[in-house]
Amino acid sequence: MLNPVELFPEIRNLYDFPSVHADMLFDTARVSAYRDAIKEVIKPGAVVADLGSGTGLLTFMCLQQGAARVHAIERSDVISWAQELAHRNGFESKITFHKCDARDVVLTERVDVIVSELMGHLAFEEGMAETISAAKEKILKPHGVSIPSSVVLRSSLVSQREIFQNCIDIWRDVEGVDFSPIRQKALNCAYVTDISFKDLLSEPQTLCEWNFSTGVDDIAKKVRFQPWRDGEANGVALWFDAALTSSIRLSSGPWSKTHWQQCFIPFSKPLQLAAGNSIEIEISIGFQRRQGVPFSFSLTVV
Repeated sequence: MLNPVELFPEIRNLYDFPSVHADMLFDTARVSAYRDAIKEVIKPGAVVADLGSGTGLLTFMCLQQGAARVHAIERSDVISWAQELAHRNGFESKITFHKCDARDVVLTERVDVIVSELMGHLAFEEGMAETISAAKEKILKPHGVSIPSSVVLRSSLVSQREIFQNCIDIWRDVEGVDFSPIRQKALNCAYVTDISFKDLLSEPQTLCEWNFSTGVDDIAKKVRFQPWRDGEANGVALWFDAALTSSIRLSSGPWSKTHWQQCFIPFSKPLQLAAGNSIEIEISIGFQRRQGVPFSFSLTVV
């Protein structure tokens, strides 16, 4: 079972650090994709809910595009930063701020558009699927629209020798002390890194796809990977592909440059594979269906 804390640290005041927001705000691929989606979807007079609004950029972009008002919903204290920015930029009269989990928000109206950027490195570990699905049922008009409209988690066999050598096999002898028991703990983590397309050993497979139209159920499935060339697979790479609208995509795949990078999940030992000889991997994903229940992800080579 992977430890998602490696991906989303449980630091109580994590969002008090400007550098955390800088990674997102100055990610040009992320911001430009959302800007284009908002331009396409938001019509003058629209009422919008921004789930996990953070410093408020998506809220402000919706107002710039003509939204009549926005409900900015954010559970962390960074909401005060957004309020300060709204005042500084003249947006405050059109924004209602709600300091709460988006799943608990109570509005006096339904909205035309839900916009949200709650995607984590594994797409779903920050509660995106549960939050958007619940909000669509609770606060979105019958023919309303959500940005994103769907998100897919993809994976491929990979040869990532640097991480495997420096984070897994490094756990041996330290000053004459046997540290090898730590290796198993290191295997139970996912590592955020840059993975190039040339490191992939197989055609990407879909592990999970969510269009937020139904409730959230945990996933358990077997996925078959077929190497397209001979090589040594020491783990899998994971990334997401998000459809913000029918025509605008945002990907954290190996061919893109975003702050999400890609995730590397190691095998217990490298596998020598020949092109065309497939292997099967069991995947299980446990969603945050209610508060206090952590996201979980496990992977086993069959």
